[in-house]
Amino acid sequence: MKLQNLSRYFSLCALSCVALCVALLSGCSTMRVIESQVQTSSQWPSQNAAPTQAFFRLERLPADVNNLQAGWAEVELEAALTPLGWKRNDIDAQYSAWIDVRSAEFIADPWGRPVRGPWAHHLRINLGTGYRPHGFGVGMRPGFPAPMGYVQEVNIIIRDLTSSHVVYQTKATHDGPWSDHPTILRAIISAALQGFPNPSAKIRRVDTTISR
Repeated sequence: MKLQNLSRYFSLCALSCVALCVALLSGCSTMRVIESQVQTSSQWPSQNAAPTQAFFRLERLPADVNNLQAGWAEVELEAALTPLGWKRNDIDAQYSAWIDVRSAEFIADPWGRPVRGPWAHHLRINLGTGYRPHGFGVGMRPGFPAPMGYVQEVNIIIRDLTSSHVVYQTKATHDGPWSDHPTILRAIISAALQGFPNPSAKIRRVDTTISR
C-alpha cells in the first residue's frame, strides 16, 4: 500500500509540473517584449522647472497637414501625455508638441541582422499581419525570398511657446520581426516618454510588454 501511495504521489506531482509548464508557456506565448533604444535631451530652464502638469497644443509641419499618418500619431501622443499630467488645450497652451513616426523594412541575414539599410523602403502605417520570420537558417537554398526585418522610429519635440525654445526632445527606435506597425509604434511612443519630464538617463533601453 505504501508503494502504491508513493507512486500515486509522484504521479500527481508530475502531472502538476506538466500543467504548470503548459500554463507558463501559454502565458508567455501571448506576450512579447518590445525593446526600444531611447535617446532624450531636455533643456528645461532648471531641473525644478520641468512641469509635471501643463497645457499643450499639437504642432504639425505644413507638409503633413493632410497626412493621415500624422493625425494617427498625434492621437497616440495625446493619449500618452494625458496620464503624465499634460493635457491638450489649444487656447491656453503653454507648450507645443510635435511627433513624427515612420516604419521601414530591411533585408536581414539568417540571424536577423540588417544587410541593407532599413530606410531604403519607407512604409506607411498599416494594420500589418504581425510576425514575419527573420530567416530560414544557415544554408537556405538559392531562390528563397530574402528574410525581412522591420524598424520603427518615433521622434517627439516639445517647445515652450513663450520663447519658442525646444525644451524636450526624445527619440525611440525598435527593430525586429514584427510588421504590425501601429501596435509597435504605440509601444515605443510610450517608451520615448518614459521618465517624462525628467528621465533618469539620456540614453537608455526601455522594454515594453505587449500582447501578440
